[in-house]
Amino acid sequence: MLTRLPRLLRLGSGAKAASDECCRRAMQTEAKGAHSVLDEVAQARLKRIKSQLEATGELPVETPRSAAWQAVRYLWNALLLGTAGTGAAAAYYTYAYDTQELTDIVKRTRVESKDQPLSQAWCDAMERYLNFRRNVEARVKEYTDPATDKLLPDLHPQLRGNLITLVLDLDELLVFKEWTRQKGWSIYKRPGVQEFLLELGQYFEIVIYTDEPATYADPILNKLDPHRIVPFRLYRTDTQYQDGKHVRDLSKLNRDLTHVLMISAKPEAWEFQPENALKLRPWKGEPGDTGLIDLLPFLQFLAMRRVRDVRDVVRSYDGVQDIPAAFKARLQEAASHQKQVKRGFLMPPR
Repeated sequence: MLTRLPRLLRLGSGAKAASDECCRRAMQTEAKGAHSVLDEVAQARLKRIKSQLEATGELPVETPRSAAWQAVRYLWNALLLGTAGTGAAAAYYTYAYDTQELTDIVKRTRVESKDQPLSQAWCDAMERYLNFRRNVEARVKEYTDPATDKLLPDLHPQLRGNLITLVLDLDELLVFKEWTRQKGWSIYKRPGVQEFLLELGQYFEIVIYTDEPATYADPILNKLDPHRIVPFRLYRTDTQYQDGKHVRDLSKLNRDLTHVLMISAKPEAWEFQPENALKLRPWKGEPGDTGLIDLLPFLQFLAMRRVRDVRDVVRSYDGVQDIPAAFKARLQEAASHQKQVKRGFLMPPR
């Protein structure tokens, strides 16, 4: 009897667990039924309120979408897809071909496929695209290219071959600009810049050619050159915009490049004609700088010698870090050689 008692207890506990499970399921079923009844009541109430609002005009009545509306929707989707496809095709042809190449392809295709309507339709579409592309490129060219191919007026015939056009950059050659949180933008004048311009104005036709706009450059130049020693000023609109840089195109100056000398500290400035540029170190506002004054003897000597091609002189100094010092050393060497020649000429033969 006692041995059977644990087993009976175990059976009793199992029966109790089964009974609890049945009760829990019944409660869940009743809860679901209650929720469904509440949902039906809520939906019916919302429908009744909506009907009342529509009857009073406070809520617009939704009209069922007709077949015409579905057709308009399909046409709109087709238009969007067609526009996207046209944009993708235009992007491909813009990237793969330049305007002239694509024009030649269209002409050749039109001639070779006269009896193929689809090819002719493609040619018509491409011609419309080419017209649009030419207009866009013309507008872009207005902002990337100089306004004219002759940035300077014609030189007097008597001065041709005798006068050197000296092209000077502005930033980091004549002035230096710096921004600080305390002062904002500050413009510093390089030591000796006014004497530099005043002296060289007697020997050269000076042109200031900057990549800055006129609104920035003119107030500075008016202070640097109050007597207008510099006859010509060229600005950002006169540069060639290429690969994110404003390049000074000396071929647009309306001058013989054999008599055009440029001085700049910016590599992007002389990118088109490096053989015409004296490449100096940039001036970063160091006080006591004498770079411009030291350069005067070299430039004066160059102007008085009336060289046939300034590019030969530039080539001889290309890569030289200190042009004034190199010029002074060459002068001393030439003077020493000349003394030896004179001494040999005066000495009687043995």
